[in-house]
Amino acid sequence: MKKNYLEFGIFSNGKKKRYEIKKGNLYDWYMLPRYFNDIFVLDRYKKTKNINKLSKLLHHKEDLKFNLINFILLKISQSKSFYEYGQTLYEKIFFIKFFSNFLKTNFNYNINWYGNDISELFNFFCNNFYKHLKIHTFKKFDIKKIDKTVFFAKGVTLLYLRNNSLLLENIINKSNCGSFDISLTKKKTNFYLNTGKKLYFPNSKNFLKMLEESNKKIIVKNFSVDKKNKIYLEIIYGNESLIRNFKIYYQKLNIKFKNNPTLLRILGLNFKLYDLKDIKIKTLKKIKTLWS
Repeated sequence: MKKNYLEFGIFSNGKKKRYEIKKGNLYDWYMLPRYFNDIFVLDRYKKTKNINKLSKLLHHKEDLKFNLINFILLKISQSKSFYEYGQTLYEKIFFIKFFSNFLKTNFNYNINWYGNDISELFNFFCNNFYKHLKIHTFKKFDIKKIDKTVFFAKGVTLLYLRNNSLLLENIINKSNCGSFDISLTKKKTNFYLNTGKKLYFPNSKNFLKMLEESNKKIIVKNFSVDKKNKIYLEIIYGNESLIRNFKIYYQKLNIKFKNNPTLLRILGLNFKLYDLKDIKIKTLKKIKTLWS
């Protein structure tokens, strides 16, 4: 990871006046207040019905749609454990509290919340902030804790890993169910973000083959192909029965909020659910040379 910096100050008459600048490995310093503010907002608005307002207060409004999937999978699977790769501050617990109120349905928080993060700062926060819950954090990924869990990871977190395809293959096959988003390129590609973190994009052909050969039913909620032939996928997986129940729950929510297009868009309920083979066909039409 490359070194980075944080700068603080004011704007006066259109000019920037620096108060302080810090240099070093400050990724955690940047991320912790960002996610803690999300926790604060979610707690303050835990009973709001104004999804649009809430989405504008969060750092990434997309976290609402991702955590709705987590909520549904935990509800229908009745799993006793949840695992997040790169849990940061485990703010999704507050997202789940919000959806429990918003959808007027009870949720059992008496489960094991597993997570791994390279940040000692984030792990320290989780272990002390959630003492009323069964929180277990690790600095390194613990494959032994994956069995029978609901798994989740953000795409950018997965792209930090050089061997992300191999890791996800093990996770998909050993966990109960889960979801993640991922970006793929025709050839393995890597580059640095301006945060100092390096991204590793999996080879699209090999990655999709890995999904096809897994022991789970794979569905795709959202996909796109950009002008540079980079594929973006939002993946949901589980056994046949669980995926069938997920589709039923998802459709019920879609019908319930059909007269509120803004809410449908923010929560990602406006997307169709595709089987993996359908996505392959659709993608082939857009990129004829992708698997050549």
